[in-house]
Amino acid sequence: MMLNHRVAPFLRTCCRTLAGHAHWQNVAKIKNANDAKKSKLLTLWIPKLRTEAKNGSDLERNSSLKRMVDQAKKEGVPQTAIKNAITAWENREFKEHQFGIQGRDGFIALIDCATLSIKKTENDIQTLLRRHNFKFASVAFMFSNLRDIQCQLPANITEEEVEELALQCGTEEYMTDWVNNCITFTIDAEDEKELLNEVKENNMLLISSGTRFVSHETASISDSETKRRIGLFMKSLDMMQEVENVHHNVENMDEILEAS
Repeated sequence: MMLNHRVAPFLRTCCRTLAGHAHWQNVAKIKNANDAKKSKLLTLWIPKLRTEAKNGSDLERNSSLKRMVDQAKKEGVPQTAIKNAITAWENREFKEHQFGIQGRDGFIALIDCATLSIKKTENDIQTLLRRHNFKFASVAFMFSNLRDIQCQLPANITEEEVEELALQCGTEEYMTDWVNNCITFTIDAEDEKELLNEVKENNMLLISSGTRFVSHETASISDSETKRRIGLFMKSLDMMQEVENVHHNVENMDEILEAS
């Protein structure tokens, strides 16, 4: 079939236009995917780096932070973002605050935040709570406050000597990392000072210390709507750079997050 000489140029122009439109659509898709990947990396690493840097931002003295920085670099976190995260406590007046929340079917959580404005962060979390029909609540008494103290092990120490050392430090709960030659003690917060004194007396180098809250009782969520709401809520919190940690009582949280 022969095309009319007036129609053919129009069709060629349309084809070029559509081809160009498709090209920019592909570019936009790639850019959006890259932006999403970068945003996810920042959301994952910035709170971790900022939290660890509270123990000291000098990488030569804080080996735990140095390992974290090296891993963040490998995963593609920008150098500027890393620097800003580990110097955050030096440059700004961050305030630490913990919010307690209560949801459906026995779901409770404690949300640790580091923020320039507690009120703004509270309002942001309140918006999420209302969206999922959750609420702020005093639930801290339903959790145990634990400390994880990581120290450098003495050279050539045996497993039996490590066990004896842990008992001497006042805890039977510990984890050894033989690759990096360090040990992590877990102890109640009220016993932290005594453990640190034992660490000092045994000439062990303190690498880092962290806080976590473990619920006295756990809950397994089975209702599909509750699972959906908890999953969306947790993922929304994960996108907030002010949120450093979330302690909860849900046994099947991994399953919930994978499905949401």
